[in-house]
Amino acid sequence: MLSTLITGFMLSQLPQKPLTLVGGLDIKAKPFKIVPSKSRATVLFFIATDCPVANRYAPEIGRISKSYAQKGVRSFRVYVLDKGHTKEIAQHGKEFGLAMPAILDPKRKLVSETGVKITPEVAVISAKGKLIYRGRIDDQNVEHGVIRQGYRQDLRIALDEFLSGKSVSIPSTAAIGCFL
Repeated sequence: MLSTLITGFMLSQLPQKPLTLVGGLDIKAKPFKIVPSKSRATVLFFIATDCPVANRYAPEIGRISKSYAQKGVRSFRVYVLDKGHTKEIAQHGKEFGLAMPAILDPKRKLVSETGVKITPEVAVISAKGKLIYRGRIDDQNVEHGVIRQGYRQDLRIALDEFLSGKSVSIPSTAAIGCFL
């Protein structure tokens, strides 16, 4: 079933309190808690197996994950699916070259905690558990099917700013993709 495509929501303020990143399951359907203090930052890529926009971003998601892992950033792909979909999620990771660990969020606890609404959308969490960026990977999608030249790489910029000790200049952006 193809998810509904949308263009994003009104941007809202990021929560100021540390996030509680519980309620997820690993690919073996075992309870999984994300512990931000294990890295300089943690990136949660909220994606869906049936979202064409998320699938089109898969190569860039893989590149970002690999590149920033060398800088102390952990990445996870998060699916709003239950444990009955573990084989589908494992296959999706193989098919699209997404080597980072997968997390299932069947009760949408991670979705609720981070405030994401779209796939693909990302949440970047500091080692102290604070949400420092939420939004799109980049702004190349002006609208569905229209690609902008010379686009802004929002996620990379946010990570670079944070890792260099600066505040994230644009902490929230509107994503274009599919409803979660």
